[in-house]
Amino acid sequence: MLHSFRAHKGVKLLERPHGMLRKVPLADVVAHNMVRNPRRRQALDAHISDYYWHRRMINGFAIKTILAEVEKPKQKKTYLTTRGNAILNGASGTRARNDLGKTFEFSEERIDYFRKTYCDLVDPSSIKLYASPTKKFWIESKNYHNFFHFLTESFHLAFSPSLAQMNVQEIKFISKSKRVGDFVKKWVEECQEIIGDDVKIETLISPDLDNATSILLPMSCEHLLYQFLGDHHELIEAARPAGKTWTGYDGIPHPVKILQFNSYDESLEHFRCKVIDLAQRKVSKTWADKIYAIRSKSLLRSRTMKGEEGLIEELTKQGFEVVCFEGISPLEQVKCISGADCVVMQHGAGMTNMLFAKSTAHVFELGTFQTGIARWRDFIRISQVSGCHYHHIFLDMEYPNENTDPVFATDGLIAPVISEEDVKRLVLLIRSEMKDKRPGVLTGLLRHCEFFMDRGAYKHAYRLLDANASFFESTADYWNQRGMLAEACQHKEQALDAFEKAQSIRVCGDSQCGTDILAPSFAHERTVV
Repeated sequence: MLHSFRAHKGVKLLERPHGMLRKVPLADVVAHNMVRNPRRRQALDAHISDYYWHRRMINGFAIKTILAEVEKPKQKKTYLTTRGNAILNGASGTRARNDLGKTFEFSEERIDYFRKTYCDLVDPSSIKLYASPTKKFWIESKNYHNFFHFLTESFHLAFSPSLAQMNVQEIKFISKSKRVGDFVKKWVEECQEIIGDDVKIETLISPDLDNATSILLPMSCEHLLYQFLGDHHELIEAARPAGKTWTGYDGIPHPVKILQFNSYDESLEHFRCKVIDLAQRKVSKTWADKIYAIRSKSLLRSRTMKGEEGLIEELTKQGFEVVCFEGISPLEQVKCISGADCVVMQHGAGMTNMLFAKSTAHVFELGTFQTGIARWRDFIRISQVSGCHYHHIFLDMEYPNENTDPVFATDGLIAPVISEEDVKRLVLLIRSEMKDKRPGVLTGLLRHCEFFMDRGAYKHAYRLLDANASFFESTADYWNQRGMLAEACQHKEQALDAFEKAQSIRVCGDSQCGTDILAPSFAHERTVV
């Protein structure tokens, strides 16, 4: 069973669930299909189109993190329970939902369960708030050996603004994972200053919670959105994707997953900004503004990429510096990425560092059909936090059977293969895309609008531009795009007005390369980049 605020006790809120969403612009997410197998290439083309039609919303959202007290907590798999009900908290809550879904034989049964469990919304004003005397907090972790999961699902919660206001004394990360990566200790030690020098931080393996009457934890509002009344329902509906698969926002799996694609916890913003500032103060070393990140050969999953040497040779001619993230400290990784204009790397947990990319940076992920279909969504959410240009390049893979596809459970992730022709195409692609010096959120808006216009979906193009006007109306590119849209719709006077506004902004000084147009998550980049 999943915990429901309408039906169950066990979770006491220390803050009222008001204002759980904040609108933000979406990053520039683009796929480049270089797969030669016709069947896979066609499937990827459909997958890319599906993203823009059915998965990408009109704008994104930053989700609030609040504090909660959990009574009679117990640890089950990778999530916590209270009174036998799984607690829905961020990524661990998503895993609990997925775990429950496996118990149903038919998808209709699963959908019916979620619809009935969360059909009646709770009034936030009816919730009684509690004040806890303890200053000790617990944070669930899926494991301690996967950099992506630990950093983006658990560690960032230690930087929640609510925790800072509570004068925290102790933070305990809890997991049943018995393998602890070296990176965990390094990140905790190097970030101790911004968490609080007097805050005790522990990583516990299979902690005994049976004797704990209650614990405190930072709780993402991600799974509170479909349980409580509020204006967030109208905000989400207004930002719905263009496709007809959207039936409205509620607790059933489809709309929950769509929102996950287009949102992130605001604590990731605070973590990003604080760590970048810390790295700039603490790390004196500098790196080139173009980075090629190689995978360490000591990794358990080395995934050697055939043809990588040829790509490295050509990219170094273009001024790229080769870096191995496993060989440098956490703050050095942050300093390296946050100062780069371009980063290229193979699909893997190292892509998590895109969190620290500046908003104008281009990050290229070298993937395959397999990562495109099954893993694309992993890093889309990360790109939304930094607002950068996120390019996923689909390459051929080292898999012998062209008529079947690898299964992750049995075959694992298959490494890409780069031919001499691919090297030439990749270098040209990277050089071409790097000419765009604008923030990724601006290019992402224009790219999405052009997708709609190319397909005659003018109504959705107008909806897109209208929803993002507050972010971009100070830029010439925004008004130029409105002018082209109006022109395509034969709205001649509107087109002329828009083009005149664009020209006026250019004459006065376009702010499109500055950060005054960006959401609060990019506040540390207030100088022109």
